Amino acid sequence: MTHIGIDIEQFVRDPYGSGIQRVLQHLALQWPTDLSAADFVAPVGEQTNQFVLLTPEQAAELLSLSFQSRDAGQVRNQVNTLVEDYARSAPVVDLGRLLALYSHWLLPEVSYLPPVLQRFELFQRVMPAAMIGYDALPMTEPSNYRFAPGAASSVSEYFRLLATADSVICISDYARDSILDRLRRDRSLPISVAHPGGDHIPGPVAPHASSAKPALDQAPVRMLRVGTLEARKFPLEILAAFEEARDQGANIELVFIGSPSASDRQINDRIATAVETGTGITWITGADDAQVIEELHRADVFLSIGTEGFGIPVLESIVLGTPVAYAGIQPAGDIMEGRGAHRLDGLQPEELSRSFTRLADHSYVERIRQEIDADSIPQWRDFARGVCAGVLSA
Repeated sequence: MTHIGIDIEQFVRDPYGSGIQRVLQHLALQWPTDLSAADFVAPVGEQTNQFVLLTPEQAAELLSLSFQSRDAGQVRNQVNTLVEDYARSAPVVDLGRLLALYSHWLLPEVSYLPPVLQRFELFQRVMPAAMIGYDALPMTEPSNYRFAPGAASSVSEYFRLLATADSVICISDYARDSILDRLRRDRSLPISVAHPGGDHIPGPVAPHASSAKPALDQAPVRMLRVGTLEARKFPLEILAAFEEARDQGANIELVFIGSPSASDRQINDRIATAVETGTGITWITGADDAQVIEELHRADVFLSIGTEGFGIPVLESIVLGTPVAYAGIQPAGDIMEGRGAHRLDGLQPEELSRSFTRLADHSYVERIRQEIDADSIPQWRDFARGVCAGVLSA
């Protein structure tokens, strides 16, 4: 039987609750053992010559830590402690033994770490090696990227490997087309699409107040946007459109949940200033799963605007009964169009402002909510099986 090694060093070195790490979490939780055996391979300590081999169940426990705390330092300590605990009972091997154990190798996360990239290239010499393809590329969304001095060679190496890996499994058609068209990946090499799921949100669909209730007429429509504040996700455009619509009388509130932009401090400063002026804007950083779910319950409508490689929060919102308004490149929104997601007019400032004015009408939002079909969202089980099949196609 085949045996796949899955490299999670990037997570161990930098664990935080990102969309990519949600993918890793559910890749472990839903790994299809009937298709192939797999170990999740983590480095032991600061050195990279000793590795602990984790079962999918152990890896799921480890990968879930980043969604249970808002304290990045605490999460890193918890991850390191759990890896050390596993290393006392799980198999620990050196690099040479790793090469002998597996029939296939998978890099499931974006990584610019030289050891991770060097290891991938080494494994590719002796076995089929696959990668998961994510998000926007520097060629398609240059404003999203600000690389530290000295990092250019590692960044270039990561994208070279993405173009030449034996197989690539993409999270959306958009990600696949970007890799083919902009990285110029050889179209004869295996490349497939497996959509991430949204069925990880626990509990039943949240009850929402009906627009027929008189008290709701006076309440502001609460709009929620989740995700890091990078330029490709249009945080400043959302803010400007919100302020214009509000100035024109729209009764709306706006909540940002997400980490500050790592590439553009002006985005962070602009939103922080808007929060300080008290104009109906809230910014929550470092939210754990519980707080995100709480805010999704409280929101009247979820905004997903700009460019997303997929958009897992779109599915999370629909599961909880909160309708989605989206614009731009939004694969998850397109999948759920008419089933809880509604495409807005466009991305121009006047178009967004006009859309937000319409969203200020509770009855308008309620019509979108009535279309929700949470049973039709993509499932993590199907995603994991798609990834496994893509690795084995190499």
